[in-house]
Amino acid sequence: MAPPKRGGKAPRGRSRYFDKNTLQTQKPHAGKHGDRGYEGPDRRIGRLEPETLGYYRRVEQQLKDGFEEEEEKCLFLNNVFTQVEEEIHLLACNQTVSRILETLLHHASTCHLINIISHLKQNNFTSLCTDRFAGYVLQTIVCLIPTHLSGNSASKGVTTQEKTTEKEELDSLRDLFLEVCEEMVQGIAPLVRDHYGSHVLRAVFETLSGVKLEQKMVRSRLSLGQQNKGKESKAPSTVTVKPPPPSFLQMLQQFTKAVLDIEDFSGLVSHVAASPLLQALLTVLHKVDQGLCTQVCQQVMESGVFTRTCAESELSGVCLALVHQHASYIVKTLLTVADDTTYRDLFQRHFMWRLVPLSLHPVATFGLQQLLATLRTEDQLTSVLDEVMPHFEDLLAHGKAMVLINLADACVRHRTGQRRFTKKLLKAFHIPKNDRLRFVQVVASLQSYELFTGVPEDSSEEQQKTAKVLTTVTLQGSLLLQYLLKFDDPSDVVDSLEAMSAQELQTLACNSFGSRVLETFLTSPTVSEKRRKPLLQKMMDLYVGLSCDKFGSRVMDVVWKVAPVGVKASIAEKLVEKEDRVRSDQYGRYVWQNCAIDHFTKHKEKWKDVQSAQEKKRKLFQEILAEESPPKKPKKERKETADPKPADQLAPELAILGVGVDQEEEEDEESDSADSVTCVSLCSKDTPHLQKTKNKDKLKKEVQDSDWEDDNKMDTKPKKKNVDTGRLEEDKLKIDTKPKKKIKKNVDTDRLEQDKLKIDAKPKKKRKKNIDTDRSEHNKMKNTQAAVSDPPSSEKKAKKKVKLQEKKKRKKFPKIHPKQQ
Repeated sequence: MAPPKRGGKAPRGRSRYFDKNTLQTQKPHAGKHGDRGYEGPDRRIGRLEPETLGYYRRVEQQLKDGFEEEEEKCLFLNNVFTQVEEEIHLLACNQTVSRILETLLHHASTCHLINIISHLKQNNFTSLCTDRFAGYVLQTIVCLIPTHLSGNSASKGVTTQEKTTEKEELDSLRDLFLEVCEEMVQGIAPLVRDHYGSHVLRAVFETLSGVKLEQKMVRSRLSLGQQNKGKESKAPSTVTVKPPPPSFLQMLQQFTKAVLDIEDFSGLVSHVAASPLLQALLTVLHKVDQGLCTQVCQQVMESGVFTRTCAESELSGVCLALVHQHASYIVKTLLTVADDTTYRDLFQRHFMWRLVPLSLHPVATFGLQQLLATLRTEDQLTSVLDEVMPHFEDLLAHGKAMVLINLADACVRHRTGQRRFTKKLLKAFHIPKNDRLRFVQVVASLQSYELFTGVPEDSSEEQQKTAKVLTTVTLQGSLLLQYLLKFDDPSDVVDSLEAMSAQELQTLACNSFGSRVLETFLTSPTVSEKRRKPLLQKMMDLYVGLSCDKFGSRVMDVVWKVAPVGVKASIAEKLVEKEDRVRSDQYGRYVWQNCAIDHFTKHKEKWKDVQSAQEKKRKLFQEILAEESPPKKPKKERKETADPKPADQLAPELAILGVGVDQEEEEDEESDSADSVTCVSLCSKDTPHLQKTKNKDKLKKEVQDSDWEDDNKMDTKPKKKNVDTGRLEEDKLKIDTKPKKKIKKNVDTDRLEQDKLKIDAKPKKKRKKNIDTDRSEHNKMKNTQAAVSDPPSSEKKAKKKVKLQEKKKRKKFPKIHPKQQ
């Protein structure tokens, strides 16, 4: 048959033209293996009769049209699957019917799926994986197995003729799938390198691990495009996959060992079909078995593309994997799934001291960007900044702004190097110090200061004032500004935004990329409300125009969320003035509805109450989120260092004591030691509360000695009388006595020692009241003389006597409170 004439109707599809109009003597390509699998004279697998094709087309149309009753649908599906099970190996190899089967399989019951897999297993499941069309059908079957094992199949209520229970069906399905996997493990070498077989293996890894992979990692681009076109005909299959059984994980380990044992494993890393397979395997192992994932990572890094270097002079010392078209993808996966040790090895061996040439290479730059997006520590970020920062201008000149964007993102995540990054960026764009208010315009347009303004950098101020305004916003410039607004100190960007004219603000807000900058400015946690309010007031005359714009209306939604009630009322009044324009616009009417302007015009006070209540709820919600979020380490360190007590409050006392000043006065050894102790306690970082907890045992002994000894020690009062009553010594005594009082109050003692203190408190008070002052002073002088004359052994004996006396008192008064005596 001659091809269709130019201008006439072409066949509906390549499948129909191929099935009906190809001569029997020809061998059209319906698979990768040419004339494989003849059935009868001049019949090949994939060739179907026109009646068969028409039948399955009617099945597809019936599924699209739907059914009035569920029973009718069940009968229809049972009849169709009975026919499919008999010739599934032939139907799957046909281009047209294979697409219909992918849709039909989503309506299959567990029993139907078991029968289909059994029939495929009998007809060499592994060889069908490499077929051009059957591979997609097998991939769909494998992806549906977790759905059935979890009990969430789409057609759970479909009646079947078999009387097996649901549990038996699931067990048989699991065992049958494991048998198929064992068959694939034995013949894994050709499957790994086959374009269609590798896709089936990726689906098997996903099912065995229970990890949902991205569709672009499992499906080819052509298959994804066909699925998007036929989205309406596809049955819904959004299912939460349960954790896989242990037998599945064991089978995944067998697959991994089989892949590692393949001959010429190093060639798989750079293979067009095997490299994506290794990426999928590393991704699922990272979630399931990190130890096995590390083993695969190390073997990949020992392959030839990682050990050999480039021959180019500009890339001397760079491994081939970073610049290879296919191996570079597996480098990105390694940076994501590797443990800290492997990541550090990869960073130091293949990236460090080569960052600038890698960033300028058209292929290696993607691996470098992934490195910046996955930096683990602040030290790694600091070393990257030190190497890349001097070359910011070169990166911008070569169009590698994405490297700077990923670097800014790393600075936001690790909260370090932000100020250095901003200064180098200002220098790279040639922005002078006297005109830094044009920072946003220059970065948004991604041009140097001279190109944007048309004025040299060292021009006069009058020439700089007559510069151009912002007219275009680039994607890279918008992303860079968004990350700069998330810095801890975004003052440079905020000042530039506030200095922009109304025309430039409108250009920024009505641009698809620039609107994101304003949204980030309004929602960034590092930008305070005081900095937002002036810009909101400045844009007051622009809100009507923004409401009627596709992207400006999005900015209006964010403005309405963060604006205070007073600003909202002013915005509402502006919208009411242009009511006809706003309500008639396709975007403005949604702004009018979201802002509740109708309610504002009728009940203004009630509208304000509602808005204020919503604002309170929003602030309360933010406070709750802030409380629930775990405290960060840097903040704790700041609180400790910001305590002004040791340095500020005690500065006068330290100056009086002569800390840091040469003292010429001679004092006793006891007073010197006491002063040194107080100085150490005052100058320590953990004063006053932490020092108490550290010296808890020592403080208990001091309390016991001071309370239980019967005036055997010298009191501090006689020292006061014998020493000159100068201001210096008074201040010393005050400083010495203050910590002791606090220690007595804050020390936690046991119940027994509390009883001791309570019992002793009353007799001491009676002694002070009933004994004359002269007699008490006389007794104290005697005690001091005895303490000086007696040897250390006499002091021990005296302490023992005191303890015996106290034990007797406890026996007499075991539970009497001092106030009850």
